[in-house]
Amino acid sequence: MKKIILLIVLLPIFFMVSAQEKSQILKIKLPSTVIINGTSTLHDWESIVEKTVAQLATNELNNQKIETLNVSVEVISIKSGKNLMDKLTYKALKYEDHPNITFIFKKGEIINEGAKHIDIKLIGDLTIAGVTKSVAVETKINKSGKPIILKGSHKLKMTDFGIEPPKALLGTIKTGNEITIAFNLTFE
Repeated sequence: MKKIILLIVLLPIFFMVSAQEKSQILKIKLPSTVIINGTSTLHDWESIVEKTVAQLATNELNNQKIETLNVSVEVISIKSGKNLMDKLTYKALKYEDHPNITFIFKKGEIINEGAKHIDIKLIGDLTIAGVTKSVAVETKINKSGKPIILKGSHKLKMTDFGIEPPKALLGTIKTGNEITIAFNLTFE
């Protein structure tokens, strides 16, 4: 009887350890890029994110199924090449109180599956300037295995996150409300 009780107690632990061994945690590697594109009354603009931290956990039992995906962008690493624009961006993003922009994956929906890649909606929580919204980001994922590459873009309105689009020169230059975040993330 003691052996049966011990088996019942130990069996779930064995399966949990076994499942954990099948998961693999991958970190972002170079070349990985995150670029933010937008418009203004003067010209279109582009900012490059210099510091992105991301972690991807996959389950080998289920054809590289994504279990977790966490992405964090350091606000002060967003660089346009124009010092004034960068300062206005940091202020608009409330970087002192909210130093990071984060995306936390919740679930995925396959849109299309081809021979070389899968088109998927990565659904998760995007937090910008302290405001969190659920978003669905259309993404391509390669099927070739390693490295795993996530590539896509997502349009959003700054005002949806409580951000007033930056203005310069007493409001004569105004940034457009809509921006596009383009990404190409490599995990190994």
